[in-house]
Amino acid sequence: MPIDGGDYENKMNTIVAASDDYDLVWTSSWLFKYGDNVNKGAFMEITDEMLDKYAPTIKASFSQVAWNDVKVKGKLYAIPNFQTFTKTPGFIIQKRFVDKYNFDTSKVKTYADLEPLLDQIKKNEPGIIPFGMGKDQTRLSEAYGMQWLGGVDYRLSDPLTAIDLLQTDEYKTHVKLMKSWHDKGYTNPDAATVSDLKPLLASGNVAVVQDFTLAPGSEAGRKADFGGNEVVYVPIAEPTFTGVTPTMNAINYNSKHADRALMLLELLNTNADLFNLLTFGIEGKHYTKVGDNTIKIIDKGGYSNNAGWIFGNVTNGYLLEGQPADTWERVKKLNEEATVPALSGFNFNSENVKAEMANMDALFKEYSPGLETGTIDPDKYLPIFTEKMKKVGAETVLKEKQKQIDEWAKANGKK
Repeated sequence: MPIDGGDYENKMNTIVAASDDYDLVWTSSWLFKYGDNVNKGAFMEITDEMLDKYAPTIKASFSQVAWNDVKVKGKLYAIPNFQTFTKTPGFIIQKRFVDKYNFDTSKVKTYADLEPLLDQIKKNEPGIIPFGMGKDQTRLSEAYGMQWLGGVDYRLSDPLTAIDLLQTDEYKTHVKLMKSWHDKGYTNPDAATVSDLKPLLASGNVAVVQDFTLAPGSEAGRKADFGGNEVVYVPIAEPTFTGVTPTMNAINYNSKHADRALMLLELLNTNADLFNLLTFGIEGKHYTKVGDNTIKIIDKGGYSNNAGWIFGNVTNGYLLEGQPADTWERVKKLNEEATVPALSGFNFNSENVKAEMANMDALFKEYSPGLETGTIDPDKYLPIFTEKMKKVGAETVLKEKQKQIDEWAKANGKK
């Protein structure tokens, strides 16, 4: 049952609240949030016995560190998908503009470093949006020496101390910069209301976007996203292991087919034909083979899922034309070698502050799109936003986060 990404969380929350019948569902740490749904009792516990019987290959393919990353209070409620478990934040830029303006991407470490290129594009490229944004835009924390992991924000220099992002000078700096970009015409004026940036990107008229996960060898796959234009990746930080919770599948708590659901996930992780069918469609109709394991998507073929990361092991998948032959080996190597953050394995449990979190989330959806796309004036609205967050319990939530970090750090020998 396909659901548009912009509507996914709302529609799934409605389905869960109504106790509708379903078996498998995609969940993550960032959308249709895993921890929140576990606390609601929405997902079925997946025991070791179930894994041994119905999904032994999946069980063996992840390390104990990865399985611990998924567990809530020592119990498992979802199966991670095997993809890149690392985060390499940065920007994606159309190669034609990098070449035309001789832009040195190696010098880009912050948003402000992009301004010379954005300014050139604004002045010389009519019809091109220098920097594309949508309403769910949130900053790349690493550009400001920060990170988000396990449900908390923290500074890289002090990873065991939770921070209230809205109270930081870095956040103020960022939203003011976005306001200046909006006023200069660097961004699409409707950014605060755009729920899906893909159609705009597909037009080929967006020069630069940000990205949280610059996956190895995936530039070729992004070419289609940018209207057939080649892109270059501009990382702003070293790869870090961010765990496996960004993409998982869970089983409905009252599913009558839990065994079959797990067997299907096992097949998607072991049967390349099935995985590629769901990811790319039918050979000759939706794609053509241009190598032993490389394909070319047929333009307007009628099937463009290309999102194997939502349901299986991506290393079973075909490579897209232009992807290096060693892409999957690079993904596996990066998974093994990426820096492990100090908070890796920590997952904030919001059970004790559910009401506060719900109210904060509502305020976030009200103010964040305007602030982070530069559509509204931060000098006026950031103080209002911050004060309202305090009134609904932001300080209580921050204290609860710090309490859980302290307990986790002590239990895991971090302090």
